[in-house]
Amino acid sequence: MTNTPPPFKAHESNEAWTPSRAAFREISGYCALSKPKLDALKPWLDEHAARFEEPRYIENDPIGVVLGYDHPADREIVAFLAAMMAWGRREIVIQKTLQLLEALGPHPAETLRHTNEEQWTQWFSSFRHRTFNVIDIVTFLRGLKGLLHKGGSFEDTWKECFDAVGQNPVDLMSEFQRRFRAAAEPFPKRTSRHISTPESKTASKRLWMFLRWMVRSSGPVDLGQWGFISPSQLRIPLDVHVGRQSRRLGLLKRKANDALAVEQLTAVLRYLDPHDPVKYDYAFLGIGIEGESL
Repeated sequence: MTNTPPPFKAHESNEAWTPSRAAFREISGYCALSKPKLDALKPWLDEHAARFEEPRYIENDPIGVVLGYDHPADREIVAFLAAMMAWGRREIVIQKTLQLLEALGPHPAETLRHTNEEQWTQWFSSFRHRTFNVIDIVTFLRGLKGLLHKGGSFEDTWKECFDAVGQNPVDLMSEFQRRFRAAAEPFPKRTSRHISTPESKTASKRLWMFLRWMVRSSGPVDLGQWGFISPSQLRIPLDVHVGRQSRRLGLLKRKANDALAVEQLTAVLRYLDPHDPVKYDYAFLGIGIEGESL
């Protein structure tokens, strides 16, 4: 495998992938590449995505913690909490997620339903992870419990959010943020850095990563447990790393890592794979891990 993107050459005929010039025109304002150059980049990105989306990836990623639970209701809760902890080095994220889950026992969903804030405050009084502390954790648990009480399962809540916005992925995160914050009232200002306000138009990286885990089913890593939304409708989990790599590759012009950048980068990735654009999250991961020169 080469360490740099391939030099420009016309893309070879591929019956499974034949994007039109009209399709490129729709996304040409978002990326810095011509159609031939973007087409030529696809095999290289596909190779990286396939190389890192494999079982060995699980060992060093928070999703491995989620896979340690068998019941779907537990996996929903564990995946959400693990995604919220996903800030910083992966080994530290795993360590902190396991620390958080230890108090919730082997069946976190049931524990959550049958415990209260006084108990949570006692359990997590000394918990620290980056800017997270007991206030944030109790707020998360209060929001989760409130949503479970209203909607039955966590997937039910997300489906209700999706239906409420006319099944428009662009507005999905804002609707979830609104409902989660309402269920978690009183919602501390400090916790907004983790579950932001709908008006902030942030990238919502950790929430989109959570949905990638729960929805994608085509590979050996993601859970594929939820079906209310198609993998083709998911958005790329955009953080500083993904933003930097995508700009170096010419896939994204926009400088800010915000909700609009998420839409623009996802549109470019959907041009490369209309059915599964967020598979390229693994390509960005691989490029970063190997420190490849772009």
